Amino acid sequence: MIRFTIFGVPVEIQPMFWLTGALLGGATRANSQEALMGVVVFIVIMGISILVHELGHALVGRRLGGGHASITLWGLGGLAYNHGGRFTRWGSFWMVAAGPGAGFALGLLVVLLLCLGFGPMNGLNLSSLLLFNEVITFPSAEVISFLREGGPRLNVIHDFLWINFWWGVINLLPVLPLDGGRIADLFVKPQKRVYQIGFITGTVMAIYAITQMGSIYTAGMFGYLAFRNFQQMKENSWS
Repeated sequence: MIRFTIFGVPVEIQPMFWLTGALLGGATRANSQEALMGVVVFIVIMGISILVHELGHALVGRRLGGGHASITLWGLGGLAYNHGGRFTRWGSFWMVAAGPGAGFALGLLVVLLLCLGFGPMNGLNLSSLLLFNEVITFPSAEVISFLREGGPRLNVIHDFLWINFWWGVINLLPVLPLDGGRIADLFVKPQKRVYQIGFITGTVMAIYAITQMGSIYTAGMFGYLAFRNFQQMKENSWS
């Protein structure tokens, strides 16, 4: 167990967080020293990115609602608490939205650094290629050479962009307890409908993950979330 404080917010990192990071980073397929180093890089970047995400929740929550903020990084990601905080509906919205917003801002910072290092068009081209597997214009010789060279630098850039953009997008899907589900819970009434939306969205994502992405982990996660939302939907119907 690792504990420290950042910006006045206590942070606890549980052992399962590192195990999950290792599995997501491809530890089971790592058969060389270079591959193992790639797993380590992924775990570090994942830790930084999720911590930034949770700090977005915690700091904005402390600013808008008061209370005592704390963060826990565990096997399924991160949790930001605001003990004793009191929020309006819009205060809760901004607190929840600040998490993905902080991640997107970190990803944008990486894009800006690429633009500074490679030039604006090369930086945007490289970012687009790594995120969407598409280029804006035909890549320059400099970008092509950088991609062919690969190595730790490319892994760092790829992981920072991928985690802070795509994980942020997924987190905004309307499935409780993801941030998108928490936002839906603020504005969609009755609450049963929030769980219905979460069940349908989670089921669709689980099917998509297994058939199109080939990701057992993502399919399992959304399958579990769909099941949880289905249970809550039934309990809400009976109450």
